[in-house]
Amino acid sequence: MKKVDRYLWRTFLISFLGSLSLLVIILVVIDIAEKIDDFVEKEVPLQALVQYYQHFIPFYANLLSPLVIFLSVLFFTGQLAQRSEIVALLAGGISFWRILRPYLLLAGLFSLVSLSLQFYITPKNVRRIEEFEYKYIKNRRYFDMRQVHIKLTPESYFFVRAFDRFDKVGFGAHIERLTPGRLHERLVAEEVQWEPTHKYWRVLRVWRFSEEGHPTFIAQIDTTLPLTPEDIIRSELYTRTMSLPELWAEYKRQRYVGGDIAALLEAEIHERIAIPLASVILTALGFASASRKRRGGVAWQIGLGLVLAFVYVFLLVIAKSAFAGALGWTWLGVWLPNILFSLIAGVWLWRVPK
Repeated sequence: MKKVDRYLWRTFLISFLGSLSLLVIILVVIDIAEKIDDFVEKEVPLQALVQYYQHFIPFYANLLSPLVIFLSVLFFTGQLAQRSEIVALLAGGISFWRILRPYLLLAGLFSLVSLSLQFYITPKNVRRIEEFEYKYIKNRRYFDMRQVHIKLTPESYFFVRAFDRFDKVGFGAHIERLTPGRLHERLVAEEVQWEPTHKYWRVLRVWRFSEEGHPTFIAQIDTTLPLTPEDIIRSELYTRTMSLPELWAEYKRQRYVGGDIAALLEAEIHERIAIPLASVILTALGFASASRKRRGGVAWQIGLGLVLAFVYVFLLVIAKSAFAGALGWTWLGVWLPNILFSLIAGVWLWRVPK
């Protein structure tokens, strides 16, 4: 490792860690300001608050790291350019691509760390954040899941009129097995209960309708279904609470049964790979745009960075919805911002005077 590599890495790390720390502190302060009334009203224990922010900080730090890396590269590279340090390196015989190499190596390392966190650690953070917010912040409505329809297999369906998320009890349940134009069996139950010890459902006071004859009444049926209470109680961050193996298994199951959230799960899998890899792309783009001295100085670089960061996030949201909804190409919607910014970075790097 040469002295120039150590210098660039040290500058990169100081700028990135400083910017990320400042941004996380701002997010924590904003979060506390928004929820302080709930903390006081619900008398949240100090230990619960500490544990909450122990999960809150890593989650948002990892989520925002690609954009923070981009802004950091713009800022400290712009400073190097304004002080003519990059010109001095080029005059000393160090090529433009050789200067870029330590940037990409460190950005690649950040991407690998972020990928590992996204796959295995961040889902645990999201789970704990949700548990805390539901316990202390959100209104505890017992029957907040109503009129739930779930496809269990290609031939069977589950419906429940209301579901108690605390006792794991559903009311007005229907379980149907059918093929196009033909009903093979229907169970209409007053109540279904989840038995967590044995992992099965207890179906109570059931009327069974079949092809053979008249309906029959059964007091109780214990049965296993490809369904858990977590499948019924889906939160806004449902896909983010699963590790990569869990996410992949659920995606395959939803594809098999034709579930309505298969596209959402597919998008989450691609996002967990695409967003960390954006660190390398945005690093190259930031270096290309900030490595030459400009009349506007560092302020111009930061302004450009904010605009490009907004464009990246905007493209990610719009493209994912557009391609998933109109064409069914979920993967393309997620990867489109990376593809476009890779092309922009490549052209920009090629056009920078060497």
